[in-house]
Amino acid sequence: MNKRTFLAAACSAIATAALPAANAYAQADYPDKPIRVIMPWAAGGPTDVVGRVIAVQMGEILGQPLVIETRAGASGTIGTAQVAKAPADGYTLLMNPSVQGIYPAQFKNLSFDPIKDFRMVGVLGTVPMVAVVPPDSKFKTFGDLIKQGQAQPGSLTFASPGVATLPHLAGELINTSTKAKITHVGYRGSSPALTDVAGGHVDLMYAPLAPALPLIQSGKIRPIAVTTKARLAELPDVPTIAESVLPGFDIVTWYGMWAPKDTPQPIIAKLNKVMIEASKSPKVVEALKSQGTMPSAMSYQEAEAFNLAESERWIKVMQDAGIQPE
Repeated sequence: MNKRTFLAAACSAIATAALPAANAYAQADYPDKPIRVIMPWAAGGPTDVVGRVIAVQMGEILGQPLVIETRAGASGTIGTAQVAKAPADGYTLLMNPSVQGIYPAQFKNLSFDPIKDFRMVGVLGTVPMVAVVPPDSKFKTFGDLIKQGQAQPGSLTFASPGVATLPHLAGELINTSTKAKITHVGYRGSSPALTDVAGGHVDLMYAPLAPALPLIQSGKIRPIAVTTKARLAELPDVPTIAESVLPGFDIVTWYGMWAPKDTPQPIIAKLNKVMIEASKSPKVVEALKSQGTMPSAMSYQEAEAFNLAESERWIKVMQDAGIQPE
């Protein structure tokens, strides 16, 4: 080996040996610049509102801001694809609702794997849903409504914010679980769907609590059941679906934060710890409450397992309901 070759090999070996130390230092010093958070939905929606509240508080704790960038389009897949291809250094994150795990059953062709190309940072919050009917509906209980759906298939309709949203899938799960046949009517968002429930144009909606609660309080719609395993503090007199029809029934909508798949574990752990700390802040708790959202204290490992379980559950519901990917 000549002198030049020897020196090159030696330098290469030193550089390679230094990489773990450099990476460890970078992780220990993380973050030392602002963090981009891609929000793949229109600004002002529930994902944006909930995520922004927590992101601001996380930035205060970390000493670096979490800057939310809107990349809306194609049911959230445009922004999600951008994060999947981003450097796995903790400086590009994704904020998405639970639809993340349902993408494989929604779309035939994706440029990313919504499970394998990401690691969960954590669950930002969970949102109960409430089964609501028009104020003058003849149904006084959820059980009575389901009985008609069983006895007279297709005679009733339920609204949702759109195909493959969790309020839609909740309705399909209840249909298959009770053998009722209540026809789905999709809208572009919760607001027009709730407007048509209030007007008596559809019979039922499994609505997220935040947009439904003001209409319930004003008497424009009437609640007959909630989707969580326990009754809600906001609606203590409204029984659960588990009490009424399906023992053990418990579903929520939720929002999460993801990072590219190769993001180092210490960075994921740090972000998760800070997210939980931020969620306990009184001003964050109050802001989430106004959105009908419960803060989450899941570890990143628990969040990962929760995401997988939710993905499997709702993909099966879509398959059982005959919902075909586009």
